[in-house]
Amino acid sequence: MRKTTFISVRYLAEKELLRYELLMQIADEKTVFRWISSDLRFASVALLDPSVFNSQEAIPANCICIWISGSSDHTPCKSDMTLPANFRLPDLINVLDRAALRILDMKTSHVSLGEASDPFFQKTYRISKWIHLEHDFSAIRFQKILAIMTMQSINWHWLLAYGGLTERDAALFLDELRKKNVLIERIKLPAAHETLQEIYSDPKESGVGLFVKKINQWLGRSRSQELERTR
Repeated sequence: MRKTTFISVRYLAEKELLRYELLMQIADEKTVFRWISSDLRFASVALLDPSVFNSQEAIPANCICIWISGSSDHTPCKSDMTLPANFRLPDLINVLDRAALRILDMKTSHVSLGEASDPFFQKTYRISKWIHLEHDFSAIRFQKILAIMTMQSINWHWLLAYGGLTERDAALFLDELRKKNVLIERIKLPAAHETLQEIYSDPKESGVGLFVKKINQWLGRSRSQELERTR
């Protein structure tokens, strides 16, 4: 299940609001979050036209501002985002997904003390390259998680809370990525060490895992030999 997030479109010009509503009929099925229009007081994201927005209006502290960039006399804050005046579908999807990633960053930074002391919850995951998974993992929810994992690290809590996976699905999903040799796991070391220990997953050293590793080693040597011959 996708996370639902509130967005304020109150301060858009009529033409921009109409464009937004038309494009969202398509974008709603493609964005990381499901966006619902709300009052600015409750919004996590606000679409703002500088010519319409009242500067005296209070914007919630953690609200992400996306400014329509048609006005040259308005300079957004460094943390704000912009959207072209005549924005199209890819522009809208892109800026909303960027906002979603920032919201996830803010959410996942608030980890309970119990989880912070557990090595399991200190692990983060990302992938080294894009990969197409088959069968049960070809569903759109897994594709969206993979897309995020190419851009940033996620953790177990994120997979359950925002990825919408059950614990069983999350475990099988990570195991599949390990088998494909694309999963990068990082373990946060104790506070005295500010660095991260990086682990590139290897298949298990027994049974089918050992067989796959041997095949990969053989293919690696074959590729190296082929490159030598072509030089």
